[in-house]
Formats: sequence, structure tokens, C-alpha cells
Amino acid sequence: MSWPIKLRAMSFAVTMGVTITESVMGSLPLSLALWYFNIASVTTIVEVIIVIVAAISLSISIYSHVRPTDFPRRASGEGVL
Repeated sequence: MSWPIKLRAMSFAVTMGVTITESVMGSLPLSLALWYFNIASVTTIVEVIIVIVAAISLSISIYSHVRPTDFPRRASGEGVL
């Protein structure tokens, strides 16, 4: 039995929120280093981090909410003589 759409949407939203938070927290040290050593401007860092965080969060959230493929136990014709 599958979950109702409301629960699936809430689960997806929570997963997105958690992965976005984790991605931002993980990128903060790198961002501060790039800013401190004057390698990139703040706007460039923020733009790049937004894209990276969105891609990571979507890939994790979508993968964790896609139903697994239902494979047959045996291939057709297998074990038949």
C-alpha cells in the first residue's frame, strides 16, 4: 500500500529541508575560505552554492522518494528446458 499524496509531499519537503540544511552547513567552511583568501566575491560564492545545494538536495530527495522497480524473480525462460 502506498502513502497518500499529502504524506508523500510532506516527506519530500522534510527531506528537502534536511538535505538543504546539511549541504549549506557543509559548504560554509569552503565558502568562508574562498571569501577570506579573496579568491571569489560573495555574490559569486552565493550563486554557485545555491546551484550546488539545489542539485545535491534534489538528487538525494528524488532518489529517496522514487518507488523501486519491480523486477520479476526470474527472467522469462530461465530454468525451462
